[in-house]
Amino acid sequence: MKRMASLASWLFLAAAMAYLAYVPTRSQSASLLAGFAVAFAAYLLAARRAPDTAKGLITLAMGLRVLLFFAPVSWTDDHFRYLWDGMCSVEGISPFGSTPEELLAEDPEAFTPEAYAQLNSPHFYSVYPPVAQTAFWAAAAVGQGNILHATWAMRAIVLLAELLTLLALAVLLKGPKNAAWLLALYALNPLVLMEFTVNLHTEALALPACLWALVLLRRERSFGAAALLAIAASVKLWPILFLAWLPVKYGLKKSIAPIAFAASVFTVAWVPFWTPDLVPHFLSSVKLYGNYLELNGLLFESLRRVLGDTAVKGTGLLPALMLLSIGALTAWAWWKKQISFAGFMLWVSAIFLFCGQVVHPWYILPLVAFGIASNWYWPVAWSLLIMPTYLTYGQVPFAQPYWWIPVEYGLLAAFMAWEWRFAPWRKSRSPEVPDSAIPQR
Repeated sequence: MKRMASLASWLFLAAAMAYLAYVPTRSQSASLLAGFAVAFAAYLLAARRAPDTAKGLITLAMGLRVLLFFAPVSWTDDHFRYLWDGMCSVEGISPFGSTPEELLAEDPEAFTPEAYAQLNSPHFYSVYPPVAQTAFWAAAAVGQGNILHATWAMRAIVLLAELLTLLALAVLLKGPKNAAWLLALYALNPLVLMEFTVNLHTEALALPACLWALVLLRRERSFGAAALLAIAASVKLWPILFLAWLPVKYGLKKSIAPIAFAASVFTVAWVPFWTPDLVPHFLSSVKLYGNYLELNGLLFESLRRVLGDTAVKGTGLLPALMLLSIGALTAWAWWKKQISFAGFMLWVSAIFLFCGQVVHPWYILPLVAFGIASNWYWPVAWSLLIMPTYLTYGQVPFAQPYWWIPVEYGLLAAFMAWEWRFAPWRKSRSPEVPDSAIPQR
């Protein structure tokens, strides 16, 4: 009977995810949100009936991802820019040297109007760092100009990254009796499955490097951990913030060498894509995205209503508040030693997003993994609460549901407060290495 119930829960989840991946587009808000709600319920049931071993769970979780392999990418158009950048690299052109608009004018035969027409930011220089660009190059090289084949190649790369993430979490969760259940909270999460496996967002490529850095740091391999954080930062820039943990663990003097090593790895990663205008072009796109885009930002929406757009949007106020907050967290961690590296990763990432002008649903997914590694589960709740932001795409022109922002963050704050004060798992031993195991300075 128990085996039949487990099988039924897995089939329910597989069916719900197949519908979600293959049927609604992001403009079909009702179908998308209803489908996600069903998939999330199926996820909680299936996670409760997860296999007893990490190996069994990972096998089934990867099988679920393979089920979604041929799903259309219908919730985002970011992957078209990935493949455009990849085609640039295949042609021997740095994706940071020219905008797609400029390249199409220079070489219309290599860069077709059909590929150009699908881009969402043709006037911007690429904003994707070099390790992400390497993945784009590999996918474009396999696709040989065929967008569908290149998309499948990119999906295979993401699946490999996801496997590395699951293996890292399995290593980090060794010990707790409910390790399989904890691993299932990430492995089966519908938002993870959709935004990584189906929609191909590059957080999937940065996350395994972050988690394996955590594994290495627990084994006192600081240089290996620093190198992996540099690689993660070469996919998405924000993991560079995690290097602030090294002085907390080793002290200022002993952390200089691994931080310098990380800086060297990060710098070398850019060399294959070098162009004289790389730095100004890349920074100009980062600035443009920061000034132009806005979606679901907690502090941004709060401050703009008090101070006005001109004082908040693109002024540097939010980054300054973010860096001050992370500095305060680092100082507290250094002084009190009451937080471990996984917890530090979680809260640094949370501060980064809470101070962000744009918080897309896929941005929060690393927090799900970091939370599971540090015995915090509010990011799982956030992976449900953030979904109504997809209402943004239910009309033309796009308009985000501003009414949902206070509801989303209010419910999230309530869950965080409950978890901190009353959740039974916070009273038990964390699956992390205890803070007392961190060497004294």
